[in-house]
Amino acid sequence: MLLFVYGTLMDIEKAGRILKKKVKTAKKAFLPNYRIAFNVPSSYGTGNPNIEEGGEGVWGVVYEVDEKILNLLDKVSPRYKRIEVEVIVDGKPTKAWTYIGKVKDSVKPDKSCVERVIKGAKTHGLPEEYIRLLEGFLNEGDG
Repeated sequence: MLLFVYGTLMDIEKAGRILKKKVKTAKKAFLPNYRIAFNVPSSYGTGNPNIEEGGEGVWGVVYEVDEKILNLLDKVSPRYKRIEVEVIVDGKPTKAWTYIGKVKDSVKPDKSCVERVIKGAKTHGLPEEYIRLLEGFLNEGDG
């Protein structure tokens, strides 16, 4: 099954640690009608990545995972819930699991999270326009 990631798990190093394996294959994916936000409160009081319905779309990547990995993510991400979405991969609509924040707040984006998302976006060759959008969150960030 596919896991759509749009946040810090786009960073291959972090994904490898969390997903407990070397991440070799990730495909670019687009989630239409959503927008990225950094509004899931962290333990530091800053905002972690999130997606919200209604927007120009969110770029990310999909990883092939099994149910064991999804169950692990359910446990290690208590501030997020797993939902099924339809993403565009290689020009085709495809079902994938992703995580959306359970709690949202008006907090400033966590700068280190934004930087990690940007690093992952560049690594995977996401569109420059989207990377510039992400960079805009650095100006709003704390920490």
